[in-house]
Amino acid sequence: MKTLSKTLRTRFFRSTAMLILASFGCAMVASAEPVSPNQTTVTLVRPYAGSNLVYVHVNSTELCGVSVFSIAMDQANGKEMYAAALTAVAANKKVLLEVSNATGCTGFATRLQSIYLHS
Repeated sequence: MKTLSKTLRTRFFRSTAMLILASFGCAMVASAEPVSPNQTTVTLVRPYAGSNLVYVHVNSTELCGVSVFSIAMDQANGKEMYAAALTAVAANKKVLLEVSNATGCTGFATRLQSIYLHS
């Protein structure tokens, strides 16, 4: 009887874990924020004194109807996104931008959560 009970508990926990992971995966897909439809060029990277923001200027308004986005340096991986933006300018590489899940499109200096650097 103990073996059957242990087997049932194991199956229950595995099923529950799979259900939670599947639900989380669906939530991730449903909450995806806009990504620029085409690769764009970073034309200017501007750290702003007295603020934790870095402004990223691009040559397109396809994403959110603006050409200026921001990176919060105090967010997780903010410095890495800043490095990707600087690399894009220095190497004249194209990027795709992804808007923050937390804020969405907010007009001027819309917050970024990801920068895809292309070769």
